[in-house]
Amino acid sequence: MILHKNNDWVKFLLGVFAGAAIVYTVKKYMCNKSLREVFKSLPINFKHGQVPPKVKSIYPDRQTFAFRHDSPIWIEFDMPMNNASITKETVIVRSSASTEPVEGLLDAGSRIMMFRPYGEYPMDDSGAEITITLLGTETGYGVIIDERGIALDGDNDGKSGGDFVYTYRLIK
Repeated sequence: MILHKNNDWVKFLLGVFAGAAIVYTVKKYMCNKSLREVFKSLPINFKHGQVPPKVKSIYPDRQTFAFRHDSPIWIEFDMPMNNASITKETVIVRSSASTEPVEGLLDAGSRIMMFRPYGEYPMDDSGAEITITLLGTETGYGVIIDERGIALDGDNDGKSGGDFVYTYRLIK
């Protein structure tokens, strides 16, 4: 084999090292072992079961929200959700200045949902705390699920279920 460029030598040597690594791995982990033993001996932790969906991010941040009395709230999930499960019964927005949930437009896509109040959030003389709750625990009104039918991991414990609760503070 004739190699004309320095770059070809580098590729050739990388190929030799990669081949040697594969041969070493096969000999170390697979010789005289069943497949079950091979997977038990690999230094990799495999997760069992399906991973539930979680809230990936929420916008706006608390500082930006504090001065916008009619700000929409966007929530991004880490996997595609069943948007039919994202309803006014499973997404509850409340103000500390009112006993009733805040009325607004709820729009859900595959990975992002948005809540926009019809007007300003209810406030008293000192402002208000605005809390958004996403139900991950069955309450009779339903639960937010992903496309696979797995409930939201709202409390971020690695298991499906648990409500996601996020609170903003509005300043008057």
